[in-house]
Amino acid sequence: MAPAKPSKPKFAAREAAGNALMAQTNEYGWKSFDRKTGRIVREQQPLTKKLRLLLLFNPLTEWIDTTHAMRLYIHNKSLKKGKKEGTPASQKQIKSFVETYGINMKDFDPSDISRYGTFDDFFVRCHAKGSRPIHEPDNAGSAVVVADSRVVAYETVAETKRLWIKGADFSITNVVMDTLLGAQFDGAAVASFRLSPQDYHRYHSPVKGRVKLFRSMPGDYYQVDAIALHSKVDILTRNARDYVVIETDEFGDVLFVAIGATEVGTVK
Repeated sequence: MAPAKPSKPKFAAREAAGNALMAQTNEYGWKSFDRKTGRIVREQQPLTKKLRLLLLFNPLTEWIDTTHAMRLYIHNKSLKKGKKEGTPASQKQIKSFVETYGINMKDFDPSDISRYGTFDDFFVRCHAKGSRPIHEPDNAGSAVVVADSRVVAYETVAETKRLWIKGADFSITNVVMDTLLGAQFDGAAVASFRLSPQDYHRYHSPVKGRVKLFRSMPGDYYQVDAIALHSKVDILTRNARDYVVIETDEFGDVLFVAIGATEVGTVK
């Protein structure tokens, strides 16, 4: 005899329970594959932020915003918030932030949140020694993930534009604002490391090599959430960014671009 199919009320109850848990843990963000657990999980993101992103980055808003008032608002808001989070009064935000996102402070040094004088200090906290061992540290032919992040990788720039980054003017040339350098990397593979607010906000070189070029570029502070990247707004060519070209024996030249975002007012 075939097993009985689960009834709709039971399914509805499970779905409701799942939604309640998702709401409790702020899991409204983009889906990603957790390599440690082998599960598909949603990024922790408050519902209000999710709704705001959907409002800001949709075809109607993009069409209306011909004056770029949205850009100016987000830019000024980010600078203002950045200054506020560099004051001693911002220290009181740390405890609730750690609790909301379930951050394991044992992974960081210092692990005691009272030792961070401001929220800015906490935001750029350091990893504790040994908490993120480097994969094959003696193998220079192995590139590594640059930070705690959500990673997507594509074999070509064209594939990246087709599947991930939808900005109308996205190209390597426009990212680096250099025609010759852009042409050098136009056919290169692309790896994107996207950080969320709760993540460790330092980054490391993906490869072993020598820095042969560094440039810093001012710009806007749009969100880099997947919703924003899938919009027609050219996030990655408008946001503030720094980049280096790393000369390596194993990979040739590697272009590494660090891009700012909303409420991340500096890239260093």
